[in-house]
Amino acid sequence: MRPLPHAPFIARTTRATEVPQTRSLELMELEAIVLAGGRGSRLGDVDKAALEVSGESMLDRTLRALAGLRVIVVGPGPVPEGVLSVCEEPRFAGPAAAIGAGLREVSSPYVLVVACDQPFLADALPALLAGVGDREGAIAVDADGRRQNLMVAVRTSALAVSLARFESLEGRSVRELLAVLDLREVQVPRGSTLDLDTWHDVEQARIAVNTDHQEVAHD
Repeated sequence: MRPLPHAPFIARTTRATEVPQTRSLELMELEAIVLAGGRGSRLGDVDKAALEVSGESMLDRTLRALAGLRVIVVGPGPVPEGVLSVCEEPRFAGPAAAIGAGLREVSSPYVLVVACDQPFLADALPALLAGVGDREGAIAVDADGRRQNLMVAVRTSALAVSLARFESLEGRSVRELLAVLDLREVQVPRGSTLDLDTWHDVEQARIAVNTDHQEVAHD
């Protein structure tokens, strides 16, 4: 293994805030699930985890953003030493099933759920982790007010209860899992929610990294 690199739903949320006045989660309270097993169909079935931005794979970049946390990667690819890898069953059963597979390995009171294709995740984490407070969790909101369902910190027990509502997680959406949770919406820095769904997104990320400017547009 490689060495570790440095029916309708009504969401229960509070209004988005840029500077949450709450206690920030400590590293000892938190583990992370990284979803890295999608098809990448809009990229021509490219493995997003292996995509490179500024010479660094997206998986390595994500793990670097999560330095200090115990990480569970859900996906088939190789992972660095010290990182646990699991897969959802059946393969390609969807992101909800992937979260379920990862959650079975989580032992911390809180869990961070992210995807492997978020090149500026590190910029979003301080505000996101500060936003949990006495709620069941916090969810990132971009500059246009859109909730980022794969950029969320949540109480492990609350997420487990939500998962248990479904007989099967295959084909379920992450939105369904989060809809019943009491999440605080936290506005994170502009550009930090970019995810690599298309080759345009990949090019935008590479330009932003190379110019040290991360206010990229996400079409």
